[in-house]
Amino acid sequence: MAAKNKQQNKQAPVKTTASKPKPAAPPARTTTFLPGFWRNNWMPAVLLMALAFGLYGASISFGYMLDDQMVIWGNAYVQKGFAGMREIFAYDSFMGYFQKQQFLLEGGRYRPLSLATFAAEIGIFGKDNPNLIHISHFVNILLYGVTGIFLYRILAGLFPLKEGGRWYFGVPFLASALFVLHPLHSECIANIKGRDEILALLGGLAALYATLKYFDTQRKLWLWMSGLFLLLGVLAKENALTFIAIIPLTVLFFTNVSGERNFSATLPLLLAGMLFIFFRYKALGYMLNHGNDTTDLMNNPFLGMTGGERLATIFLTLGWYVKLLFVPHPLTHDYYPYHVPKVGWSDWRALLSLALYVGMGVWAVMNLKKRKVPAYTILFYLFTLSIVSNLFVSVGTFMNERFLYMPSVGFCILLGWFFARKLPELIKETEDKPSILGAMIVLVVAGLFAVRTYTRVPDWATPMTLNKSAVVTSEKSARSHCYYVTALYKDQYTAVKSKDVSVKGPIVDTMEYHINRSLQINPDYGAALIMKAAVAAARFDIDHQLDKFFHEIEYVMEKIPYNPNFRDFLDKYMVYLNGSNADKYMAFCHRVGYDFFFKKKNDAKTAEKFLIYGLNRQYEDIRILDDLTEVYTALGNTTKAAEMKARADAQR
Repeated sequence: MAAKNKQQNKQAPVKTTASKPKPAAPPARTTTFLPGFWRNNWMPAVLLMALAFGLYGASISFGYMLDDQMVIWGNAYVQKGFAGMREIFAYDSFMGYFQKQQFLLEGGRYRPLSLATFAAEIGIFGKDNPNLIHISHFVNILLYGVTGIFLYRILAGLFPLKEGGRWYFGVPFLASALFVLHPLHSECIANIKGRDEILALLGGLAALYATLKYFDTQRKLWLWMSGLFLLLGVLAKENALTFIAIIPLTVLFFTNVSGERNFSATLPLLLAGMLFIFFRYKALGYMLNHGNDTTDLMNNPFLGMTGGERLATIFLTLGWYVKLLFVPHPLTHDYYPYHVPKVGWSDWRALLSLALYVGMGVWAVMNLKKRKVPAYTILFYLFTLSIVSNLFVSVGTFMNERFLYMPSVGFCILLGWFFARKLPELIKETEDKPSILGAMIVLVVAGLFAVRTYTRVPDWATPMTLNKSAVVTSEKSARSHCYYVTALYKDQYTAVKSKDVSVKGPIVDTMEYHINRSLQINPDYGAALIMKAAVAAARFDIDHQLDKFFHEIEYVMEKIPYNPNFRDFLDKYMVYLNGSNADKYMAFCHRVGYDFFFKKKNDAKTAEKFLIYGLNRQYEDIRILDDLTEVYTALGNTTKAAEMKARADAQR
């Protein structure tokens, strides 16, 4: 009997769904969150943390990537360390990077918690510490492992083991292990910026745990802690708001708590949500829309689509999400136009996805009262996906693998339940005890997830490895080609000191192909146009064909004449070319300064700047002097206009 009691204490056998409330008062315990849990469950915790570090340990040596610049090393507020905390919480999260350009990204960004952790790391270790970046990667993995352990703790209370069951084949461990193993999470963990997703889920899970502990212990402290944890979660990223629905759904499904008490327990969660909305409004100055239309395709991928095309394309991406959960291959960080194609309702994939989601939603609602686990997991998935689905709020991109980080919890619970409970039933075995067939199936799925994660993580080592991978998978994305050219230019072309054409030529050939492919997909892509100018300069350094270089520059000038990055590059290059062929140089100055800016753009001030380049190259060129006579007349500078005319007349 003693041995049996000891085993029961290990397994925490009180099953929530089977318990009945006492007539006189609510049950003292509605879940199995009993004390002393970790004394008997340290082994699963160690294994989950080991899985996290085993899969992602290599990323500790990686560098900064993608938006890390905006939130860490290029963010002025974060770089202040602890001194920047007030500004981090007071403004748009990208204000520290863009400064006065806070309206650049559609909908704004208020996710101060992850930025605060980066600032804290700088405050503790110093921004010039060469190991700082490795510490940041380590913290991401640690938090990921903690998330897996915390998920296990919650599920152990919701899915207690059957009599004689094995923890390593129970729903809690299988679901948590599959979560840690899932390849879709590689972006969140290997990219430091992904910490916002990690902290948001941790905050949501902590709020769920606190709510369940409240019903378990009747201590109101846990109730208010749930609100605090959720507030921290939404300060990391707003998708944690979906736990305002997830938590009462979980209580409804797994406990016998009355609807009235369940609703009252959501009040701290609602308060946390309202506080976040208030903080966000104070920081951004608007709710969801700053009122400025986003006309950049890279920040508004639905630009130019009809309402039907937009909705069909959204459902296409929602279908891709389901596919990636089951078959996470191929993986990419680039789902920009037009890796995801623009489709209409004549596309069968959009129709199939619509039918799938409607079917899942209807089936889940109809079977929720029957307490069918798949119904709960489907609703968990739908609720957490809704906020990043583009159906209700535009997120500025078609889709992203990191958007599945939180919804994948529901999917992993479903898989864990299937392997631990449903599969044994199908093959006539005991629940929570592995048969040879069941164990083999689980090991195959877990092994495939682990291998795909292990092979995906190295792609995040450097911008070159990441973009080289993306340009293959996302061949139809303008962004992938542009970013690949940028990586080639910075990491290879500029690193080559030799002027040997056989060394630099192949690099320039590759850059030309990919930048032209990027602009073929999106002819107005500003970043690609800037890189086209840089590639044209690289080609000129090899072949010294000035006409070809000026032709490329004029193409870019037509598209982005006032882009500050392009203009800064061109100003420097005009000085560099001052000793080149005079006739071609002067002709370019005339075409750009007089024909383009003065005549076409009616911009005399900019026209003057380019004509002065020509004047400095050949002091008495009649055509440039005549051009400047007109330009200065238009500017109202009669003295200069007379001077230019006199000098031109003297040369006739």
